[in-house]
Amino acid sequence: MTRNFRSHQPPGVEGDTLEKPKDPNDLLYSQFTSFCSGLLLSAVDLPKLLSSSSSSSHSQQEIASRISQAHHLSVSLKRGSEQLLAKYVLAQGRPFGDADFKPTIHTFPGLPSPFLPREAWKDLSDAERLQQNVTAFSNLPEFLLAVKRQQEALSPLATELHRQFEPAARQCRGLAGNLKSIMTAMDLALEPAPPAEPANPVDNFHKKLVGYYVCHLYRDWANRSEEDLALLAIKYPL
Repeated sequence: MTRNFRSHQPPGVEGDTLEKPKDPNDLLYSQFTSFCSGLLLSAVDLPKLLSSSSSSSHSQQEIASRISQAHHLSVSLKRGSEQLLAKYVLAQGRPFGDADFKPTIHTFPGLPSPFLPREAWKDLSDAERLQQNVTAFSNLPEFLLAVKRQQEALSPLATELHRQFEPAARQCRGLAGNLKSIMTAMDLALEPAPPAEPANPVDNFHKKLVGYYVCHLYRDWANRSEEDLALLAIKYPL
């Protein structure tokens, strides 16, 4: 017995040949389904298109290269900041060199503390991480040079110490520039750093103490920056 499958074909279908829909409603339906198919295809391809357009100006490789350069500079800053703090402590005399001299480090307007609880640090976004470093290293030169001026008056013979401040300030400016470059490459909004407000105490001991705070914060921010950039380097490998 021969079965007839024609009755199961959609209206307007004869064998493998599609006839043009004759009813206006059929024509509208055909156009509608074609439109929906186009939308579906666009939705599937959209992430790829967005990725392509966002990487056209700065590629992943370029961002990774800028992060790597900044990280190398932060390692150099880390070494230099440790040497500066050690020389500073040595030049101040007692009680600064005493083993039990561990005052709480005070921050200043424009120079916040780099310390965060570990979980809070890990939860920072790339933008927050970079912006905090930009603020610190944009303002550190003004604080370091203020300490240099105070030390030239307080310890005029400590010329080796005095010579450390200018290179430290230059490296801070260089790192701030690199960090800004990374943010630009990543299309992250850059906020202006708050103004730096170095302290200017009257008595000599407090001038030495303020200088100690600044040198300590410089060392601590150098450590923090190296950790931040090392983490970003993992996220954006070369």
